[in-house]
Amino acid sequence: MKRVILAVFFVLMGLALAQTSVRVGVLLPISTVAGKAALNGIQLAADQVNASGKVKLELVVTDDGNAAAAAVPALTKLMTVDKVDIVIGGLSSGVTFALSGPVKQYGPLFLCIGAASSVVEQAFSGYDRFFHYHPWDYHNVAAAMEFFKYLYQQEGARKVAILYEDGPFGSAGIQTYQDQLKKAGFAVQAEPFKSGSGNFTATLTRFKSFKPDILYWIGYDVDALPIAAQTRQVGLEPKLIYGAPPAWPAGFEKNNLSNDIAGMTAWLPSVANNESRKFVSAYRKKYGEVTDEYMAPMGYTIVLSLGRALEAAGSADKDKIAEALAKVQMDTPFGPLSFKPSDTGKTKYQGFNQSIWLQFQYLEGSRRPVFPKEKASRPLRYPGNY
Repeated sequence: MKRVILAVFFVLMGLALAQTSVRVGVLLPISTVAGKAALNGIQLAADQVNASGKVKLELVVTDDGNAAAAAVPALTKLMTVDKVDIVIGGLSSGVTFALSGPVKQYGPLFLCIGAASSVVEQAFSGYDRFFHYHPWDYHNVAAAMEFFKYLYQQEGARKVAILYEDGPFGSAGIQTYQDQLKKAGFAVQAEPFKSGSGNFTATLTRFKSFKPDILYWIGYDVDALPIAAQTRQVGLEPKLIYGAPPAWPAGFEKNNLSNDIAGMTAWLPSVANNESRKFVSAYRKKYGEVTDEYMAPMGYTIVLSLGRALEAAGSADKDKIAEALAKVQMDTPFGPLSFKPSDTGKTKYQGFNQSIWLQFQYLEGSRRPVFPKEKASRPLRYPGNY
């Protein structure tokens, strides 16, 4: 018996000694819907990676406050006090742009979860420890344009009014959007708004004389409800309200104002692939609910890919991990993931592109995929009733 106990002891000791252990900084706006969803996915995946016994991740979670003024000192603390070599973060484009200088100064392996603006792509140009998983804004434009072309050809839509937030997320791709919509035959009227202002009445009133078929807003979750309400208040009657925020307000689907509003997302629980089903099952088991927010599987995917890279590298050295991560090929809830240079060539490691996007519509209290046809579960309701 004594020999058996000793044998088990030495086996466990051997596993512990073979385990690659790293501290990972997580820098997110954890008070926002998207930030909470991302953190849930990250923690779920960390549990799974740690359960493998070959890799151990210790997460050091910090709130970036969804503001550059809070994010830069938070990153500095992660690097100088918590001594992490790997950071997962970069959800907001504006915050991530502000982090680009400090990241280059401290040199962590930076795994970027969001930050679609090509302004961020330019800011991280030449930094080879930057891995960007989320599609860039030009990928978003390409996916949205396929939908708009469908609306033009099949539904007779001809006019698009665009409300766009004045930060890097809303502004960077706006000229490209306008040019491509006009090229597709649309008349376009576009106006900026101050992010988080909540007051769109004046702009929406100006749009009335334009009589848009589509009201398209590019902003964040906090803008969704005010736009839905004020569109009705001013008597603007578009045939479709369409938005593309990184997340939607919690409980938005339960509000009658959400009815028939359409949007773009990278994932929904109804996505039919094995990795998506595994994620949904594990998420429900850990949190007792299912999320519609794609930032949850995005965070989950980042940590699982990091776990694979750590295991392959067999080292906590960030450059060896980066080298292994560059070679990762895996199935995810979004579909296959591998890294290649961004389309512009400015950054070296880009994960997903426009292929992961799908269009949905709030119908009877749920987000239902409506486009493209192969991903749709319901026909688009056009015109919508607003």
